[in-house]
Amino acid sequence: MLVEVGELKLKRGNRLEFDRQETWPQLDAGAERIPLTEPVRVTGDITNTGKFLHLRGKAYTTARLRCCRCLEPYTVSLEVSVEEQYCTQGVFASLAEDDEARDEVRVYEGDSIDVAPAVREAFILALPMKWLCREECQGLCPVCGQNLNEGDCHCRGEEVDPRMAVLGELLSWVRREG
Repeated sequence: MLVEVGELKLKRGNRLEFDRQETWPQLDAGAERIPLTEPVRVTGDITNTGKFLHLRGKAYTTARLRCCRCLEPYTVSLEVSVEEQYCTQGVFASLAEDDEARDEVRVYEGDSIDVAPAVREAFILALPMKWLCREECQGLCPVCGQNLNEGDCHCRGEEVDPRMAVLGELLSWVRREG
């Protein structure tokens, strides 16, 4: 997702507005491959601040997740803010080793900036920690696997651990005998 900055980088204070759209089949979040169901759209502006090109914008897409309780797929709309600093390799090399900007700046080459890595990071950080189709999702029955959102299962009430069966019998005897 390239943004042409050839004219922008010529003079401090120059500003460029942009609107890009690209189809990404998925979002790679470590071991997870998250399908995207709509194109990724990024709008914003880039400002030449002297040493750096400052990107400020918004990114939008829709992702298909799988509920961690019932395992059903569902979609979630993602809208994130993106803010990044970019500089050339020469400017980066001139920064002091202990300069905090070294950790927060992205290096670019030529006359274009690829905003995709910054957008990808923002989307990954915006994903929910726990993927739930809805807050009140009941999940699956641990015995038979029935999706409890679709109705009750026909399992017996509670499975008793065979090691505790003797205690259960004793408790039943105490209740009967009083």
